[in-house]
Amino acid sequence: MIDWKIVMAFLVGLILFIHGVENFSHEVLHFAGERFRKLISRATRNRFLGGMVGMFVTALIQSSTATTVITISLVSAGVISFVQSLGVIMGANVGTTITAQLVAFKVTAYAPIFIIIGFLLSIFRRPYRYIGKGIFYFGLVFFGLNLISEAIIPLKDYPVVIDLFANLTNSYIALLAGLAFTALMHSSSVVTGLVVVLAASGVLTLEQGIPILLGTNIGTTMTALYTSTRLNIFARRAALGHTIFNMAGVLLIWPFITPFSRFVMSLGGSTAQQIANAHTIFNVTAAVLFLFLLTPLRKFVEKAIRSDEEELLITTKYLNAALPESNSRSFSLIEKEISYSLSVAFKFYNKSVDFIREPKGADSNAVEKFEILADLLDEKIEKALLELSRRSLTETEAKKVVLLVRISNLVEQLADTAKNLGFQPISMSLSLLSLSPESLKNIEKIYSKMGPALDAVQREFPRQLSDYTHLFRQLNRVDPIINRGYQEHIKRLKSDLAYAGSSFVESCSILENGADLLKEIMKLSQKYARLKKH
Repeated sequence: MIDWKIVMAFLVGLILFIHGVENFSHEVLHFAGERFRKLISRATRNRFLGGMVGMFVTALIQSSTATTVITISLVSAGVISFVQSLGVIMGANVGTTITAQLVAFKVTAYAPIFIIIGFLLSIFRRPYRYIGKGIFYFGLVFFGLNLISEAIIPLKDYPVVIDLFANLTNSYIALLAGLAFTALMHSSSVVTGLVVVLAASGVLTLEQGIPILLGTNIGTTMTALYTSTRLNIFARRAALGHTIFNMAGVLLIWPFITPFSRFVMSLGGSTAQQIANAHTIFNVTAAVLFLFLLTPLRKFVEKAIRSDEEELLITTKYLNAALPESNSRSFSLIEKEISYSLSVAFKFYNKSVDFIREPKGADSNAVEKFEILADLLDEKIEKALLELSRRSLTETEAKKVVLLVRISNLVEQLADTAKNLGFQPISMSLSLLSLSPESLKNIEKIYSKMGPALDAVQREFPRQLSDYTHLFRQLNRVDPIINRGYQEHIKRLKSDLAYAGSSFVESCSILENGADLLKEIMKLSQKYARLKKH
């Protein structure tokens, strides 16, 4: 006979628990989302510090899945590199053990206090409103667990429940149960919290609980893997690294699960505390081990997902701090950053032309990432030049500042033309259109005159261009090629052989504008190089 009161109490507690976890994560990230991104981007240059960041953030938001998914998204956005993400992900596995420890230490008893305090604070204005909501949902998480705990106490004597959990004496079934429930609920914190509650109520033993917890470590990778399928190759590598790390940890401990259980029992405490301790010890050990093995893990993942694509990070390369007091050193840093900005524009153009060749592979995220980086570099260079202009400068230095401002602005405009070119194949792909072979050949011919000049400028700036005259002549041939292309295109339009007529005209116009900007950049670069000699 089913006791519906127990079932309803259990379901209500479970709903409140899941709702609390989801909303607590949302409120914390809403309040500290930008801070979180900045913290990760700054701290992840050191793998161990990155691990601490992952642990701290996951402990705060009580969701390793949320931390991992956000970290993978930051990799896709170019905020942090694939390698930097691995440390954060490993730390997230440690942070997720906090939930189990809090439940084991019966923090659930104080849940109503958190709910009341959170509600009262949420009445006030910012920032107390956001803090209050976070505390409210934190209390709701443990209030839900408390309801579940009270509901299942009578269940441990039910024959159906006894038979159900008797099957979990098989470690493999217990592992699969943990994996399936975590993948279903998209939260290892939910499952680990439930396991500790069930252990505290006498329903689960330590030997049953440990394999379930190991299953949650594998199940929690599913959300990140699914999310990464829609992101770039480096995000997919981060997700695969997360999966390999979690699965490898389980495989390493699995042959020693019996002695591991005995070791945890020797530490003492209730069954619930033992399960929480087992979860913490395993995740901390695995994280520390793989932080030292980060390089082999990186190499393995890169071999598994091969790509020649260069990872693009949305950050400056040289202007990372305040300008030095020396004017000459300041000029040197700005020159290097402009050179890097030129190399970004060159890569941007190459990527856009590649998309025109293969419209099906066109990626709006890649175009937007290049655009964001180009805008960021222009902004940082502009601020550095403004700061430099406020100093006491010689006449030559003042002239150099003016030239650098003009060059930087032109480089930013050049990147804009690359962006406009990159969106052409994307719009063609969405409209199921394509360029005729003749049109494509014409665009490639135009870019064959631009590419070498852009490559030379980004390599040789701020020195004088060694092949300036030849490169300039090549750029002057762009207009005649475009004019001939228009004439041939008109003929194709008459014979219905133009597949994407307007896109060809727009692409030629964009390249024409880009060639003009490049010529102006070359002229100013030559002036700047001559000025540097004096």
